[in-house]
Amino acid sequence: MLEKAFTRERDALSRKRRELPWEKVEKEYVFDGPKGKETLADLFAGKSQLIVYHFMFGADWKEGCRPARSGRTTSTTSSCI
Repeated sequence: MLEKAFTRERDALSRKRRELPWEKVEKEYVFDGPKGKETLADLFAGKSQLIVYHFMFGADWKEGCRPARSGRTTSTTSSCI
């Protein structure tokens, strides 16, 4: 019973997200990537979608981003910021 209610609520939220207006990114964002400085467009790497993993970690950590999967398909690339 609770799972059905959760599913309905999640579906309603997903529907509202899809209805949000798209916003054109006008600012030229630049990131430190594996190839040096990369723009937001560079991170798409010719794909139509970009999956971004965003997280914070402690100042004393040596490394951060190590995604389990690359997320690369024919239309998607992934990036960690």
